[in-house]
Amino acid sequence: MPARIRISGPPDAIARAFAAIADLEPVAWCDTGIECAPLAGGRDPADQAPRLAALMLPWVEVAGASPPLPFPAAVGGGVYRRSPGHAPAPDGLPEIILTAGEGFGLAEHPTTGMCLELLALLPDGPALDAGCGSGTLALAWARLGRGDVLAVDLDPRAVTQTAASAEASGLSHRIECRRAAFDQIDPAQIARRVVLSNAPRQAQDALLAVAGDPAPPAIVLSGLDADGMDHVAGRWADRGLELRARESRGRWQAAALVRA
Repeated sequence: MPARIRISGPPDAIARAFAAIADLEPVAWCDTGIECAPLAGGRDPADQAPRLAALMLPWVEVAGASPPLPFPAAVGGGVYRRSPGHAPAPDGLPEIILTAGEGFGLAEHPTTGMCLELLALLPDGPALDAGCGSGTLALAWARLGRGDVLAVDLDPRAVTQTAASAEASGLSHRIECRRAAFDQIDPAQIARRVVLSNAPRQAQDALLAVAGDPAPPAIVLSGLDADGMDHVAGRWADRGLELRARESRGRWQAAALVRA
């Protein structure tokens, strides 16, 4: 597997193929296309070989080392997620820039990916990212123009990382970051906001305990196994939310529910 390649093609062809190119770790645009470092970001050569073989654009190996990127790039849910060291998105593709940190749920985590795909099923409006972790869901919601976001986490490292990523992405004016436990969230904030909650069952139960009436307009859930999702989604259904979709990747589950 080459450490660095140059993919050639006109800008519109590169843009159409960018979801596949993102998996090859784009690091720099050039006159003839884009350069990628397929082994950067901790990518497994066994995974990258078939991705490179399936690429529908011409490429050549070029000189250069694999840069020390903190995590892989990815496209999903209509958003390109990258570190500051990755190449910017092509024109027309929304992007968010995630800074390195210790918050949960960076681009490659399956629960994050499922939640991003399910955002399209939720109505627009202000959102509450309950347990924001790295801030990926809050950033995506704001970047897609869905609404402003209140991002809450008890871990100060997560709040710091989300705030830094919001600044790097030019979204600080759309995202308010706050350190708080779920039982400190104002129930009125939950009732008026679309809830994004990629969090373990104990945290989901705490959110349910503080939420009042009415229920939020909609919610996307993950961070749960099948039994946990049965329990948490069922309790939200008892409060008037209808299940719109439920997905699984390995042991992890995600669901989107909308107020009836």
